[in-house]
Amino acid sequence: MIKIGIAGANGRMGTAIGACASKDDKIKITLALEISGHKSIGSDFYGVKITDNLKDNIDAIDVFIDFTKPQATIANLKIISKHKKTAVIGTTGFNENELKIIKEYSGKIPLVLSSNYSVGVNTMWKILKDITPILKDDYDIDIVESHHKNKKDAPSGTAITCGKIIAETKKIDFEKNVIFGREGRENERPRDQIGILAVRGGGVIGEHTIIYASDGDKLEIKHTAFSRETFAIGAIKAAKFIIGKKPGLYSMADVLGI
Repeated sequence: MIKIGIAGANGRMGTAIGACASKDDKIKITLALEISGHKSIGSDFYGVKITDNLKDNIDAIDVFIDFTKPQATIANLKIISKHKKTAVIGTTGFNENELKIIKEYSGKIPLVLSSNYSVGVNTMWKILKDITPILKDDYDIDIVESHHKNKKDAPSGTAITCGKIIAETKKIDFEKNVIFGREGRENERPRDQIGILAVRGGGVIGEHTIIYASDGDKLEIKHTAFSRETFAIGAIKAAKFIIGKKPGLYSMADVLGI
């Protein structure tokens, strides 16, 4: 039995992860965490009381699943690393310094880090690696992503990962060739430019479209999430995978073996 802790237990992803974990006979929820002062503190969460104290409850878990905010995740990792636990990180919006800190922690404990835990999205990323070498010289490439109006970061971590995969495959520098939307009167694009456009509105769970366009045709690779359950299922897979692994930074590609 794998004992898991869930950060942001009362949030959208925490609720979805809890629902999936509660149905899995190999998983036991032993910790539910929320921020200090949250109205849900003390309420029941699949058999445990929601707490705001990770430090005093850390020994109750094997794996900590964190889909919260960058600052909170970094603070949680400090405690997790000190107690030699492990974590599945689904938080997005990290800056370069925060990613550096995560990498440093992964030298001490095993961590899974992904901007998207959907099996479908991770399969899409593999497809991008396979087709970009074929199309890179003759097709312009843009990425359009849509999410609900309450999503904090833009563009999404998934869209950024798509762009970085394409840039790496094309052997170009991502930072120098990415553009986040277009405006003005002079918008003729170079072939290596990667456009990323973020759309926010309503209750869209998540939709990503990668567009390959030449003068003669267009190919679109599209993934649509219908519910947060798809991300929760992937996070549970990652929690099972990371048990017993050596310290290091693992991805969902490692989890899925692709």
